[in-house]
Amino acid sequence: MTNSKAETAAGAAAPGKKPFQLSKGLRYLFKGCVGVAFLLVLFSFVQKNEVVEVLGRIDWLYFSLSFLLVPVMLSTSCYKWRILLKVKDPTVSFRDLMRIYLVGYFFSNLLPSNVGGDVVRSFYSGQIIKDQVYSAVAVFLERFTGVLFLIMLVIGAPLFIPELYSSPYFYFPSLAAFILLIVILWVMTVKEPLKLPDAIAHAIFGGCRSVAEKTGLKILVWPVDFLQGVYENISGKVAKFHVELMRAMTIIVKEPVLLAKVAGVTAFFYMLTWLNVYVSFLAFGVDPGFFVVCALTPTIMFIGHLPVSILGNFGFFESVFVFYFSMMGIATVDSLAMGLLLRVKMLTLGGVGFIVYLLYKHRRAKELTELEEFARKKGDVS
Repeated sequence: MTNSKAETAAGAAAPGKKPFQLSKGLRYLFKGCVGVAFLLVLFSFVQKNEVVEVLGRIDWLYFSLSFLLVPVMLSTSCYKWRILLKVKDPTVSFRDLMRIYLVGYFFSNLLPSNVGGDVVRSFYSGQIIKDQVYSAVAVFLERFTGVLFLIMLVIGAPLFIPELYSSPYFYFPSLAAFILLIVILWVMTVKEPLKLPDAIAHAIFGGCRSVAEKTGLKILVWPVDFLQGVYENISGKVAKFHVELMRAMTIIVKEPVLLAKVAGVTAFFYMLTWLNVYVSFLAFGVDPGFFVVCALTPTIMFIGHLPVSILGNFGFFESVFVFYFSMMGIATVDSLAMGLLLRVKMLTLGGVGFIVYLLYKHRRAKELTELEEFARKKGDVS
C-alpha cells in the first residue's frame, strides 16, 4: 500500500468533512479536569493519619533501589532504540540517544504541548542520522514492539493467578487485547485493510442519512455526521499505522536477526517494569507478592495508558493501580503511595530532560516551531 493510497483511504469515509474533534484548548482543559477529578476522588478515600503512617514506614533501602531502577530502564529503552538506528548509522552515539530520550520525557510528562516524546525523538535522531524517514520508522518500531509485547502480556499474564480470568476486570481487557492483536495481524497481512470497512461505513452512513432526509427526521443528521467523523478519525489513524508498519516490515525482512534482538530487549524491559512496581511497593513496607505484580501490571498498563488525562495520564494512571491492587487486598493508601512514587520518578526524568533540553541545543523558539511543523507533517498534531 503506497502513501497516496493510505491517504486516500484515510479520507475516503466522508469527502469534504473534517473528523469531529474538540479544539486543542478544550481537549487540554477537559483532560486536565479529568486528571484532577481522579486524584481528588483517590484522596477522598485516604485519611490524614494514614498518609502520615505510610510516610513513617518508608524503607529507604528499597526507596533508593526504586530510583536506581529508573536509569536502568531508561538505558534499556535507549539500547533497543540504538539497535534499530544502527541499521542506518552504525556510529550513532548511545549518549546522544540517552539525552534525546530524556528530552522526550520532558515533552511527554512536563510540557502540555502538541509535541509528544516520540515526535521529539524522531525529530532529533533524524538530524543525527540525516534521515527523518528512517528515524521515524525506528521510533515507531521501538514503540510498536513494546505495545505488541504488552498486548500479549495482557492476554497471558493473569496465568500467574489463573482465577483472575473469572473477573470481568481481567477477561474483558484480555479479550480486548486479543481482538487488538488480531486487528494488528490483519493490518500487517492485508494490502488494503480499509477497503472493506470503508465500503461498509459508506453504506451505513449513507443509508442513515438517506432515511433521515426521506422521513424528515433531520435531528438524526447530526448524530450520523458525528459518528462518521469519529470513524474517519479512526480510519485515518489506521491508514497511517499501516503505512508505518509496512515501512518497518521492510527493515525487519532485510534484518531478520534484528527482530530477535529487539524482542529480547523488550522482554527484559518488562521484567524491569514488574521489578519497578514491586520494589516501589516494598519502599512503603508493603509486599503484594511478586507474582501478583506480574499478573496485574500488564492489565494496569494497558488500561492506564488510555489517553484520558494530560501529562502522562496523571490522576487516571494512579487510579487504575489503586483499583486493581485493592482487588488483591492492598489498602488504597498503600497503592496510592506506590503510584505517586512512580509518578515522582517520571517527573524526575522529565525534570532531568528539561535540563538536558536547555543544554542540548540553542535557538529554542525556532526549534519548537520546527518540532511543531515536523509533528504536523507526520499527522501527530491537529
